[in-house]
Amino acid sequence: MKTDRIVYGVAAMILGAALSVAHAAASAEAVADSAAACIRVRAEARYRALGYNHIVHVADICESAAECDVSTDVNPQPTHVTVPPKSEVEVNTFLGSPARVFTPKVECTMQAR
Repeated sequence: MKTDRIVYGVAAMILGAALSVAHAAASAEAVADSAAACIRVRAEARYRALGYNHIVHVADICESAAECDVSTDVNPQPTHVTVPPKSEVEVNTFLGSPARVFTPKVECTMQAR
């Protein structure tokens, strides 16, 4: 009888830990999904006298601010920006490039309200 209680107690602790891990994974996935749903990215190459300025527009259409790292295939060094709720920021990633075409890479996480 005492052995049964110990086994059930251990089983309950294992189940509780598994549910806790599953909940944390689901929460992290929900945050990633919310960032994907909230953030819009657009690349722009503005011609200036010495070449093209590479600008990445990052827009947040949701009620929470976003923390984003912005880089491109031309400039892989990330720039960290905070995008306020329902607003857009411009990130100038390269000045005077001879190339007009570039590919932005933006990774964001949403802040808690």
